[in-house]
Amino acid sequence: MTLPERCDVAIVGGGPAGSALAALLARAGGRPVLLEKDRFPRAKVCGEFLSMEAQGLLRRIGCLEAVQERAPAVIEHARFFSPSGQRVEFALGAGSLGLSRFALDETLFRHAQDSGATALEDAEVLKIVPDVGGTTLILSKGRALRAELVIAAGGRRLVPAAAKSAPLFVGYKRRHRFVSSADAADLDGCVEIYLFKDGYCGVNGVEDGAVNVCLLADDSWLASLPSPKWEAVAVEMGRLNPSLGKRLLSLRPDGDPLAVARISLSAPGPVSGSLLRVGDAAGMIAPLCGDGQAMALDSAILLAELMATTERADLPAAWTVAWQRRYRFRLRVGRGLQGLLLKPRASEAALAACALWPALPRFLLTATRGKKVV
Repeated sequence: MTLPERCDVAIVGGGPAGSALAALLARAGGRPVLLEKDRFPRAKVCGEFLSMEAQGLLRRIGCLEAVQERAPAVIEHARFFSPSGQRVEFALGAGSLGLSRFALDETLFRHAQDSGATALEDAEVLKIVPDVGGTTLILSKGRALRAELVIAAGGRRLVPAAAKSAPLFVGYKRRHRFVSSADAADLDGCVEIYLFKDGYCGVNGVEDGAVNVCLLADDSWLASLPSPKWEAVAVEMGRLNPSLGKRLLSLRPDGDPLAVARISLSAPGPVSGSLLRVGDAAGMIAPLCGDGQAMALDSAILLAELMATTERADLPAAWTVAWQRRYRFRLRVGRGLQGLLLKPRASEAALAACALWPALPRFLLTATRGKKVV
């Protein structure tokens, strides 16, 4: 595809939110331009878990069948392990999936192209320059694009530095495979969350029988290790949570580790001047809630619906109200829950409470998610 000189709507970032929004706008008759700095397929640091409402959202976006063709793992239960080995398991409800970002992001990006969007890879946005008549995007390779409206969907890349004041986290991800079929059967249908001081690690199956192992930890935790390499990280995680150490012994790496630093859960919000934000660019829910990707898809649908019924001049104010109404509470609950579970004594007490009152996990699931879409 060729980059045009001008467009009505430019979307920066070809992840789930950006690609979904581009597809929806194109299917409604628009001609959005979607700009992605990488080339697909490409891996991302992510828990690679799609919560139960994601299938309904993908259906509305128009690509559920394409995603199902990638044969994602079916996940129906969650298990949480405290540092002492205390375990709580509960049902998630039908419909949760495990699918790598390698597969999901490419599927959504190609769907945006097939829907009629001008979707370009290897198109990094270096600078966004707004003025009275619109916005100029300065791209790599000496290119430029003039847009009437710019929407940031690049995850954390376009979050201003002021939003990253504190606290900050580091994320690691590595693809694995099981050593034995018996160990594979034990994880089948489950996502596991292992808690330890200042961090947690998620383990779940994805397509093709692979297993995603993903860590989020406080920056200070990583700085305390003798080495930032995966091997040292894995040893320390296993020491702090022996149940996780046992699980890691049942797995063998199947690819290189990926890492990302300076992750912030502070929410910069949906609007900055004339720039609109969607997905993680507006606000990232705590990963242990398992709703980040579904929330990105949902925010794309919400913004597309709003753009169809709102005058352009009124769009920033309307999007601020709609976004805060839909997501502010669940983001706050997610941050509070994560802060609690990063403390060993608190996590032990929280899991004990969940074991004593089975309704508590269901309440927390409801508080950190939107309604299931059919």
